[in-house]
Amino acid sequence: MKKLTLKFSLIAHIQYFIIFIKNIKMKNSLLKYLPFIFLFIFSACEVENEMTDDELIEAIINSNEKVQILETDLPIDAKNTLINDMPDDFFDNGNLAPQLGYEVKMRTLDFFFMGEKSDDLYFDINGRELERSKGDDKKRDDGKGDKDDKKDKKKNCFYLKYPVSLEFPDGSIVEVADRKEHCESLKKWHKENPTVKDRAKFVFPIDIYWASKDGKQEYTISSHEELRELHQKCKESNDKKRN
Repeated sequence: MKKLTLKFSLIAHIQYFIIFIKNIKMKNSLLKYLPFIFLFIFSACEVENEMTDDELIEAIINSNEKVQILETDLPIDAKNTLINDMPDDFFDNGNLAPQLGYEVKMRTLDFFFMGEKSDDLYFDINGRELERSKGDDKKRDDGKGDKDDKKDKKKNCFYLKYPVSLEFPDGSIVEVADRKEHCESLKKWHKENPTVKDRAKFVFPIDIYWASKDGKQEYTISSHEELRELHQKCKESNDKKRN
């Protein structure tokens, strides 16, 4: 497990250092004690209180000093993690716990769980993703949908062709021109309707691109059932690749 070094003792070390210097009776003695002085300064920057990723995540969650942030406020490494490791999720909101790290709440664009909350992510102050130790995952499991589908959402074989229309649980329909508008529409609706658990859905037909080593093929999907069949075909293809 990677560990994060927290430097809480610099002031205390400086105070001890000042006392130490005052107790040196002869200026010429300073050279003799120079190695110890360097050790004093160095130790102030060393590990004083090590926290595992699990402990740091809990500290971030329980922090009373968290401030809300935008996605653009995240360190570059954290941004890259969201782009590369979470291609079907999007930033919903985030918080910074000063001197500890970042808490990021995500929602998914997954075709079958569209707009639902994904697992929260945590990063240290430099943007390294924090990982819970095995067996300590606090995953959301509300019993809805196929959890195996969610695990495979990063390996989709097909992608939306925009524009598409979305129907929200209140019956309103919104056309989105690209991925950015898609994310913003979902984010806005759930922010205005925080207690509604139902999901948005596509207004069919929709067009998708099937991506393979031979290139991209375009298909028109006329129903949710057809979309699920295509998703199952993709899942089987990924299973074969793993085996």
